[in-house]
Amino acid sequence: MYAALVVDDEEIIRRGICRKLERFFPQLKLAPPQENALEALHYIQTNQVDIVYVDIRMPLVDGLEFISRARQYNPYLQFVVISGYTNFEYARTALQLEVKDYLLKPIDNGEFREVTARLIKELDEKKEQIRDRRHVKSQAEEGKFLKKSRYLTELVRADSSMDTVELEKDLEEMGIRFTDTYHRVLAVIVQDIRSVPGFEDVSGLAVLQFAVCNIMDEVFLHCGCTSFVHEKGENQFIIILNTETSLAAHFLREKAHHLLNVLKSIYGLDAAAGIGKEVRRTEDLCVSYAEALESGLRCSMLGLSEVEICEGTKQKRLEMRLLNEFDKNILEGYIKSQNEAGIRQFVDEMLSRVKKEGLTYTNVKIMCLDIYMLAAKLLAEKGKDTETAVKMLERLDRQAVKNTALEEFRKYLEQTLCVISRQFDDRKKSSGKTLITDILAYVDEHYSKDVSLGTIAGKFFINPSYLSQLFKKEMNMKFIDYITDVRIKKALVLLETTSLTVNEVAEAVGYKDTRYFREIFVKHMGKTPSQYRMEGAGGGTQEI
Repeated sequence: MYAALVVDDEEIIRRGICRKLERFFPQLKLAPPQENALEALHYIQTNQVDIVYVDIRMPLVDGLEFISRARQYNPYLQFVVISGYTNFEYARTALQLEVKDYLLKPIDNGEFREVTARLIKELDEKKEQIRDRRHVKSQAEEGKFLKKSRYLTELVRADSSMDTVELEKDLEEMGIRFTDTYHRVLAVIVQDIRSVPGFEDVSGLAVLQFAVCNIMDEVFLHCGCTSFVHEKGENQFIIILNTETSLAAHFLREKAHHLLNVLKSIYGLDAAAGIGKEVRRTEDLCVSYAEALESGLRCSMLGLSEVEICEGTKQKRLEMRLLNEFDKNILEGYIKSQNEAGIRQFVDEMLSRVKKEGLTYTNVKIMCLDIYMLAAKLLAEKGKDTETAVKMLERLDRQAVKNTALEEFRKYLEQTLCVISRQFDDRKKSSGKTLITDILAYVDEHYSKDVSLGTIAGKFFINPSYLSQLFKKEMNMKFIDYITDVRIKKALVLLETTSLTVNEVAEAVGYKDTRYFREIFVKHMGKTPSQYRMEGAGGGTQEI
């Protein structure tokens, strides 16, 4: 069964054509009629359509433009143009697009039946050639429109594997020529593009992206420059400006602001724009693009402005910030002790510092990488699955590219770190006395091994600084002094009751360096281990 779609902005016309189809061709499946080309494009991408009756004059995108775009999704569509206009130019353009017929309003029933019957016959003849519509779609993606986007994307990539000269030749074959001296790239990054009502699914997103490109083209249409617009990513759009003379910075800023206002008013899109510096060679477009992207992401993420422009002046080099060891120890303590308030405070202060110092989105990503590595390490040490940390990093990376504001980063980072911290709930943060009692028992059992402050803090899921303060408060002595006292007492017992050499005694109580053991022993006992053994045990093995 073939499917027919009617596209017309007048409801009376839509209903009239649908009635004709139901009356004369009941074997056809009637698709829901569409009142504009964008909705029709959306429908064609996700549903079977074989014959399209389309009005030539419609808002947003006219019928001929719709036909050109629709063929990119399905080159086997059969089109019948229906219009009240007899203008020859429209008819000629329609014929160039391989439209099957051109009907005038009001539509004659006999002519309508003749045209539709002929289309059904042609579809029957081609039926054997159309078996896999997914293959049809993949073939359509190799069309001119997508090739143009791919080549323009390669042109602005610094790491492109394609030669710039060859790219320009390929683009020229599609009518894209950089004939003027000056080049500049403007990047627009849209937030929450998947949440626009009516465009949430994959096919709807493609239609919305197409509409955004059209708007960008329209804004820069009469600006004394040639512009080439395309989408580079799900939410990223670029326009390459090619001009005879330099464009004033205030003019570019004004146009960019106007563009963002249009996107907001029509689709409710929140976006930021960055404009790279002016270059004179197409091979330097990658430089202008990199600056445009960095500026646009910086605008949105840090919330400093809507548009930022690089005017070629030397920019102040910003310090790349990494988390220092103290920061990592603090965060580690909060995670291990399930201190969610501490986690939120830490993230808030970290990102507030970023915003205050004016660091770039790249700095935010690097700090998030630091946090990921810490979280993954803690989970691995605990024997837990690190998938939570991996997903956190992947999502943070996607959010950076997708222009997520700093506030959204904060919410997600805090939420995920709190989820990770709950995996350490087998030992809740207990009262000071209970915790110290457990630590003393652990030290008494493991004094011969590594029982440093950092090791103990890790075993008990608390911050080393916090442990140091708590131990001193509860025991009235430093942790290192307590460890030393335990080891000396154990050494005294061994010296008195065994024939182990001093070297062996030192190693048995946790000292790898015998000389250091002697120094500590003398400091505490006022004599060497050998002297203590001889005096306390009445003689014995000589010290080696």
